[in-house]
Amino acid sequence: MAYTALVQHLADTVDKDSALLQAFNSAIASSKQAAPDTYADIETFADFLGFMDMFVTWVPRANPDVRVVDDVMHLLGKFHFVFDQDELRRLSQTWTTAGNVKEPIPWLAEWLVLYSRQMGVFMDSRQSLTKESLQTFCRRQDYHMEDYIEPPEGWSSFNHFFARHIKPEARPIHGMADDTIVVSPADSCFAGSWPVDKDGYIELKHARWNVRTLLRGSKYQNDFDGGVFTHSFLNVNDYHRLHAPVAGKVLETMKMAGEVYLEVTVKDKKNVYTNVHVGSVPGELGVLDGEDHQWFQMRGLLILDSPIGLVAVIAVGMAQIASVMITAQEGRQLHKGEEICYFQFGGSDVVLVFQKNSNVGFTAQVTTPPAHYKVGQKIAQARPEARSSIIM
Repeated sequence: MAYTALVQHLADTVDKDSALLQAFNSAIASSKQAAPDTYADIETFADFLGFMDMFVTWVPRANPDVRVVDDVMHLLGKFHFVFDQDELRRLSQTWTTAGNVKEPIPWLAEWLVLYSRQMGVFMDSRQSLTKESLQTFCRRQDYHMEDYIEPPEGWSSFNHFFARHIKPEARPIHGMADDTIVVSPADSCFAGSWPVDKDGYIELKHARWNVRTLLRGSKYQNDFDGGVFTHSFLNVNDYHRLHAPVAGKVLETMKMAGEVYLEVTVKDKKNVYTNVHVGSVPGELGVLDGEDHQWFQMRGLLILDSPIGLVAVIAVGMAQIASVMITAQEGRQLHKGEEICYFQFGGSDVVLVFQKNSNVGFTAQVTTPPAHYKVGQKIAQARPEARSSIIM
């Protein structure tokens, strides 16, 4: 069978290594045992190659049944769950625990990045969006298409559609006259907040992760010791442009390279998750939005100097997110709620980090199921100590 060049490269590499072929077949068997319905069409590595070859030029569409995982997230989960198995994890992830990065980068991790980029090229093409596929999203009430502005000429690709613009009146900004009110930068589910200690560490999953590493390369990476870290998850049906959570001057913007990774689980009849995004049908694959992947995914960083102090906004790409496009310019003064960046294709995450003297307390709550906050809704209240602005 003829595959696309990148998938053929993987096939040829595995064909030369019997241990690697065994690892793939074992990972596929483990995935099939955990989610038999999802992998009903996949028995062998050859079957999985066929799936990956199809997926790289797949035209996204929404499942008409709102009870189940959207087709976009379902197929992302189907792809990544195999690579998440123990048999392949050591080959496909660039990190171990608590910020320890492997050197050199595993070859399969590099292959996954190339695969993601190839998907991104297709998602920018006209072939990635058809009249029929567009209607599958328009018919889903949870996409709230009435909130969006459709271009007169229509959307030219799936990525163009995915990063669609919202009607301003659909996302009013809370507390425009009160700089101490922090608003949600995204339509997203609030995952919680964690204190940052005096050395820049936060405790996650019984391990210590350093915020300075998360902000590596930024001239302000040491300025958030003693502050607070928070993050929220954007699902595929959410609005995928981010907005300033506070007013302020853009001091710095930068992009950080990272791996392609998605933590996937299987929904259990007995288990209830606060950070897993799945449908209501047991046995489905779902995406776990943990508090560690942000350190290793491709991400965009923006530092704001605001009346409450410095605020770091990190847009984190997940899975096949090929890019984070930063639209805010360094040196520009932004009002609260002004656009700062947008994502392309898939699910995503947004991180906010505040300084110690901002004294930020969150009004947003961690709930089951996760509480969803729209752009502009209040999520926190700051009580800043007196400071000298570094805005020149």
